[in-house]
Amino acid sequence: MNLQTCSRLGQFRDFVLVMVWLSLSLVGLGLTVDVAAQSARVPLLMEGKRTLYQRVLTRPGAVLATSPGEKGKLLPGFSVYYVYGRRNQDDGEWLEVGATERGIVDGWIRASRAIDWKQTMVVAFTNPAGRGRLALYKSRDYILDILESETAVQQNAAVVRTLEEALSSGTTLDDSPAVSIEPKNYVDFTQQFYVLPILEAEEVFLSDGFSARLLKIASVSVGESSSAERQAADEVAQPDPRTRRKFKTGIAFVVDSTASMGPYIDQMRAAIERIYTTIDEAGQQQKVAFGLVAFRDNVEAAPGLEYVSKVFADFSSGAVAEEFLPRAQAVEPTDVSSQSFNEDTYAGVLSALNDLDWEGFGGRFIIVITDAGPRDGSDPLSATGLNASGLRQLALDKGIAVLTLHLLTPEGKRNHTIAAERLSALSSHPGGVLYYGVEAGDAERLGTIIESVATTLTQQVKLISEGEVTEQALVESANRSSGDAQLDALQGGIARIGYAMQLAYLGRGEASGIPTVFEAWVADRDVANPDQVALEVRVLLTKNQLSDLQEALKAIVYAGEVGQISPESFFDEIRSAAAALARDPTKVRKAEFQNLAQSGLMSEYLEGLPYRSKVMNVSRDLWLSWSIGEQQSFLDEVEAKIRLYQQFHDDVDRWTVLGGAPGAGGGDAVYPVPLSALP
Repeated sequence: MNLQTCSRLGQFRDFVLVMVWLSLSLVGLGLTVDVAAQSARVPLLMEGKRTLYQRVLTRPGAVLATSPGEKGKLLPGFSVYYVYGRRNQDDGEWLEVGATERGIVDGWIRASRAIDWKQTMVVAFTNPAGRGRLALYKSRDYILDILESETAVQQNAAVVRTLEEALSSGTTLDDSPAVSIEPKNYVDFTQQFYVLPILEAEEVFLSDGFSARLLKIASVSVGESSSAERQAADEVAQPDPRTRRKFKTGIAFVVDSTASMGPYIDQMRAAIERIYTTIDEAGQQQKVAFGLVAFRDNVEAAPGLEYVSKVFADFSSGAVAEEFLPRAQAVEPTDVSSQSFNEDTYAGVLSALNDLDWEGFGGRFIIVITDAGPRDGSDPLSATGLNASGLRQLALDKGIAVLTLHLLTPEGKRNHTIAAERLSALSSHPGGVLYYGVEAGDAERLGTIIESVATTLTQQVKLISEGEVTEQALVESANRSSGDAQLDALQGGIARIGYAMQLAYLGRGEASGIPTVFEAWVADRDVANPDQVALEVRVLLTKNQLSDLQEALKAIVYAGEVGQISPESFFDEIRSAAAALARDPTKVRKAEFQNLAQSGLMSEYLEGLPYRSKVMNVSRDLWLSWSIGEQQSFLDEVEAKIRLYQQFHDDVDRWTVLGGAPGAGGGDAVYPVPLSALP
């Protein structure tokens, strides 16, 4: 174990000891703590929980009164409140509520005008490209009958068709088994925040071998709207033709500029110069803009490298050849050797994600060009601390697809397998895996591929700008007759992703889109294609909760590093950390637990979530059965999540205050963490 690891272990041990001492000291104060706690009100706890408070979402028409039974102020639909008290009256149950958990009570609302929200889980529609539109049904049993029927596809299609016809003609939907339908175009959850809270959830196994989640969800409806008004709101607005004409594509090249990359950088520059000519000939000036980021490696390990990543051209300078090409000429390969064959590819991609302005672009692509593998987040020389899956999630949240052109040079032969695995994971997208391995590192072949890909993207812009275009039309327009099966597959993936980006762009341009259904049952899979996910589950976490999660994962990493020296001590260290971080350390100390989920280290808001946790299911026996390499791989994954949570924390644009509850402020903001990103 190196000195840096020893230092980190020592610092964390000191932190644990201080926290335990402080916690026990506060317990020892006894009366003083109790008196202080009694002076401030706290919300009611959920049944069986020690730290989770009861919360409700207001129904349309909910009124906030100064006392039960009185008239009051009409509240916006889906305001979020904490419950401080419950009282039964002759006219039903009333809830005493406050907008925050800080002890300030705002008034009373009828329980019948509120929905208990036991988990801060919400769903977001995935991009509908490549699947059917999702119907939202009135009854759980009805949708379950459809899913288990031999004619499920036909029945669901008939319901969807009826809904589309009713919405387009303005007729009522009262006789339909469904209450609404998802928007035709994609409404990007990360750009236009909306709340579809999950009220109930269950997993069902279908006769064809697939499983699906049945979810009861709710949606916002402002005020007490009529059925006709809800139908009008549900109807998908036709995008303004001017919106299509403004469709643009941003293409950021992220290029390796280490010593071996000279011929490839030259080919990239030459290809882009030809692409500008093609754009001009197609009349698509100002419709395609290029950015350019170069990356090398850790400058502390090799100071002569000058930079880890550097932006040479942003999209404003990449809109015209006269400005972009001179900047591209400034990218030169270094003559200094890196620490190893791997380079910090992820640093270049992260710079392209965060340092370039993607606003205003409907098409969003990053093209990575490298002859080496990326440094993974566990690598001590990594600048990001992220792994491929975490970086991919950040790209997807920004609506950006990452395409990798991997130069399979003879010099990197021993690195090819692990590099291809990581770069393919980074380039994985719901529309396909945008990875291409350039055999033998052929520089001229690289130039041909860059030009072919960029031509496809330029053609996409032209077609989308001229009018509504189908996925099939984009696939047919892609340059897929090269005789190169790998390139043809890449072009097909670009076309499918381009169609999805079109739906997302049009969704951003619409005034409405999210169905104003109040409560409905949905399946999270496309009925016709059960392997296609139709809904993405996210958990809304506050900054404190996200911070607690980070601290818990840091404790696991610390315990794991100790456990690699003395395997039996892993769970003892977890017990100490849980005691230090818990509200009731004495209770945790005495508790016996079989896995991390039972340790008390993880917060209660993770309990009961509909996902299978790799981290929380680690037991004493499993840890002891792992080799040192397997233990380290587990710890590397945990550390990568810590880095990802830091990116979430720093992403100020996506922190949102829920609802319109008076008094709710920035401290009550939440971040929509994907279920897949939880430990």
